[in-house]
This record gives sequence, C-alpha cells and structure tokens, in this order.
Amino acid sequence: MDFKEYINDEPKERLDYFMETLSTTNRTPEYYVNWEKVNRNTEKYELELTTMGYLIGKDNIIEEARELFKKQPELLKTVPILIAARDRKLDVLLLDDNDNMEFYDIDFKNIDIGNLEVYIEFMENSGLFDFLQNGVHKSLVDFVYGVETGLDSNGRKNRSGKVMEDILERNVAKMCERLNYKYKDQASAKWMHDTWGVHVPVDKSERRFDMAIYDDERDKVYVIETNYYGGGGSKLKSVSGEFRSLNNLINSSEHDVTFAWVTDGQGWHTAKIPLSEAFQDIKNIFNLSMLRKDYIYDLIK
Repeated sequence: MDFKEYINDEPKERLDYFMETLSTTNRTPEYYVNWEKVNRNTEKYELELTTMGYLIGKDNIIEEARELFKKQPELLKTVPILIAARDRKLDVLLLDDNDNMEFYDIDFKNIDIGNLEVYIEFMENSGLFDFLQNGVHKSLVDFVYGVETGLDSNGRKNRSGKVMEDILERNVAKMCERLNYKYKDQASAKWMHDTWGVHVPVDKSERRFDMAIYDDERDKVYVIETNYYGGGGSKLKSVSGEFRSLNNLINSSEHDVTFAWVTDGQGWHTAKIPLSEAFQDIKNIFNLSMLRKDYIYDLIK
C-alpha cells in the first residue's frame, strides 16, 4: 500500500495495515552496548581503581584498607561501582542474628573520613573486602569495565526510544535537504514560535517534539513524535490517549500545523483497542516499514 492509498483509507483499514507491517525489532547493533559511555564511566575512576588495586590479595586487608583510606579518602568513591551501584548515596538495612533491623545511609559522593569505620564496615558486610582479597584475578579497571558493560544493559529500555529518534532524524534530514525545508529535533512550542513565528498548541509547556519540520514558503509546520514498544503494558493505552488529545489540540492552531506519530513494536498487539481509537482521530500514524517507503516524505512534500 502506498502513502496515498493508506492516508485516504478508512481508520480500520489503516490500523489493519499498520498492525500487519509492525517490525519485530528496532535493535541496531549499537543498541546493545554504549561503549562510549562504558569507557567514559570507567576512565573517570581509572587512577583511583589502579590505586585500590594495592589491596588485591592482602592478608590483613581491613587494616591495610583503613590505613590506605586515611591517606587517600577519595578512593572510597570507587566503592559503589565496585559493587555495581549507580547511586553514590546508599540507603542500607542491617539485620542482626535476631532479625533486629537498623537503617542508615552512607555517602560515597561526599566522603566523611571521620566516619571511616562506617565505610569499612559496609565494605566488609557487602563482601567487597572478601572479593578484593580472594576474587580478583585481573586489574580493578578491567573488572569495572565489565561492570559498566553490564550496568549499561539497564539503559536499553530507554535506548529503544533513542534509536527511533535517531532513525527519524536521519530520514528527516535527507528529506529536508531534498525539499529545502528547515527542521529541528527536540523542538519546543516556544522555540518554534520565536524562530518560525508559528504557534503550536501543546498540552504541557515542557513538551518538546522529537522532530519539527518547517516549510517557509507555505509557512507550514509538521511536528512528529516517535516511540517504540517491544512489549505490552499500561503505557501504550495512556500514550494513545495522550497523542490523540495532542493531535486534536494541534488541529485547533490558527497556523498550518500537522501532527504525525511514528511508532512501532510488537507491543501494540496488546493494545489494539486504544490504538484503534487513536486511528479515529490521528490520520498520520506510521511505522518503520512506512518510514522506509517514504511516507513522511510524501506527507511533507
């Protein structure tokens, strides 16, 4: 189905075609590990980690650590990453043999050397001293490199949306070059008003559209949002309603503004009803297959 057939079809037929052409993934090779971030986070503590390597294999490791931290308290800032924690301030629960509970917090961002024993006790109870004494077979820098690689996988959920933004921007950049249009990523309504003189009604003042395109000859703006849902969940229902309302709001503008939504993912099979409701109002709902067929270009040309 080409763009003209799709856009002029009934909502149900457009929805059916959309569902039939959903992608199985948007995971590019770069999706899996952000090596630049891994390198940056590891190098940030490389000197301290190298110094902490002094403790590896020490017999009297607690006393050695105590003396080392007295001389160089900043080394304690490496503890969170050594236990694979992103937070620098940790809330801790202690349980004794009688199941009595004690809560405390420990700050690895602003080191309080006056409470050195609290840090020492935490490292001992967390098993970090045992690891440094018996478990490390390579440098701590290499170990943290592996930790950072593992922690980076936690960012994949958000990275899926960033992949969609990147794909959309690459496509829009080529289209705008061909058509001599202007475009802006993460464009706010204020920015578009100040720069292009076009009023785009928004549902919340902080909203930034993933992509905005401006044809100055027609004084026309296209605003595009994009996302990807590989799995189901309540968010799909809420985002359908949100973009449906946003589309209707944008249509009320006194200027020539068109809304488009580029979304994809097998998760939409779990939210077909709210999506079908969005199709009733939003004419320009596209997936990656449609993006590949130049639907956006056909929309804006």
